[in-house]
Amino acid sequence: MHSSELRGKDFKIEWKGESISHADFFADTLLSDRVAVVSPNRFEGIHAMTFVMAYVTSFYDHYRARGTEFRAYPDFFTLQGKSPMASYGMFDIFPEHKTVYVPGNTQQNVEAITDRAVTILFVPDVDKQEVTIDPIDLESARRTIKRCFAYSESKSTDADLVIECYSPLLRDWVLEIFDSVEDDESTEQRNKFLALDKDTCMIQSFREIDLDEALQKI
Repeated sequence: MHSSELRGKDFKIEWKGESISHADFFADTLLSDRVAVVSPNRFEGIHAMTFVMAYVTSFYDHYRARGTEFRAYPDFFTLQGKSPMASYGMFDIFPEHKTVYVPGNTQQNVEAITDRAVTILFVPDVDKQEVTIDPIDLESARRTIKRCFAYSESKSTDADLVIECYSPLLRDWVLEIFDSVEDDESTEQRNKFLALDKDTCMIQSFREIDLDEALQKI
């Protein structure tokens, strides 16, 4: 809940080529929204963190509007396919049981997503693949998931959404994700991030995609 110190002014948002305020972009969000970031190799989820943190800020805005003290975390999850898993707790994906190990195929990912009644889904912007999903689970996904976004390491030329965050905290929190795992890959990915992302401001882009395409990317 340490990230509740962030405010909408810390984010610059561009939607469909037009600047939009944090409050307006997240005007329809609910305290009950449930967000999942699919991160098969543990660390690629860092490229969705400006959006996640802007969403977390909106979550806390709902509580702040009540004018009373609160202790709450959003129902946000990461779905990771490798062990040991990386901790995204610095981005308020917490407690740790919201970091979910899904070592299998698309079907198992869909089960993990629908079991948690996820409403907003983030997937890596990788090539689509042919998938086979149980019809019951597919219908459950169609019933619960409201929006899907693809994230990538580099700024997409056809991005629908660009989010910038000027708080230096985000960069430090990303490093905490790498530091939560002690292996060679973590060190390699940490060094890669530091080499590519030297600015204090984090800028990330996203494409809004339909559910069928999202499921073909997990």
